[in-house]
Amino acid sequence: MIQFSVVIPLYNKANYIQNCLESVLKQTHKEFEVILVNDGSTDGCETVVERFQDSRIRLVHQENKGASAARNKAVSLAKHGWIALIDADDYWYPNHLEELQNTIEQFPKADVVCNNYEILLEKDYVKHPTFSIENPLKAQYIKDYFKGSLIDPIACMSSICFKPSFFKQVGGFDIDIKSGEDTDLMIKFGLKGIIAFNPKIGARYIINSENNLAKSNFFINSIDFISKYKAQEDKNSSLKTYLDINRYALVIRYKLDSIPLWKEIIHEINPKNLNYKQKILLGLPAKILISIKRFQNYLIDRGLYITPFR
Repeated sequence: MIQFSVVIPLYNKANYIQNCLESVLKQTHKEFEVILVNDGSTDGCETVVERFQDSRIRLVHQENKGASAARNKAVSLAKHGWIALIDADDYWYPNHLEELQNTIEQFPKADVVCNNYEILLEKDYVKHPTFSIENPLKAQYIKDYFKGSLIDPIACMSSICFKPSFFKQVGGFDIDIKSGEDTDLMIKFGLKGIIAFNPKIGARYIINSENNLAKSNFFINSIDFISKYKAQEDKNSSLKTYLDINRYALVIRYKLDSIPLWKEIIHEINPKNLNYKQKILLGLPAKILISIKRFQNYLIDRGLYITPFR
């Protein structure tokens, strides 16, 4: 039976970590350890962890260095042959580790394995991701991670597991990237590894939790991971398209937040890699984009999600 080391970076998630840990401990697959790295939290979330009486749980403390450093630290302490990640504000369904094991056994050449996942966007609105792959309801090796992730990424951090040796081979998480480190890791995995996908949902990704870097000013650092791969994208058209989609998202976000960096990014986008809606949105002024974003949120609150990615 496959044994997992479950890695959880912990920073000021007192309102979430209990549900997260409970979801891990309720797994039908029982062969795992849990390594939490408390990254200098100030809200007492570590005391919530200490209430759990389970010998499989290890809590390690470090000064605040960021999620990448916390995850790298946890992986370095792992005892088992597969690392399964979950963020402290996310949730696993009881079948998650069991389905990962099933996929590992079905696809023995894989370096990285991921289950399907769902996204909690706002309140009770759950979005199911769309992947650009053939037969998305079939378990499979992913031939081209970048092509398959043009609408939604095939993997989120709380849905994957990987071999620690392969993680070390690609250099782990880049501690210099404060936002976008997840995407950066998946780019390295997609360039160098074999990825297998299971269509069964094992995880829920909560996008608007407290202290989520994706909605903070750290988002400005996302440009760092995009700039890293200019040499590779010149030789890999799928990667170029994937990065242009990320550049598009950055331009829109920077315009919404009045960050002038969008002017440095927009000229790097090949318009051929965008769809019709994206091309229109890319040329709109910030005031109109803000109005469109408000309308999108209004629709989400009423159970309707319209995306520019398809």
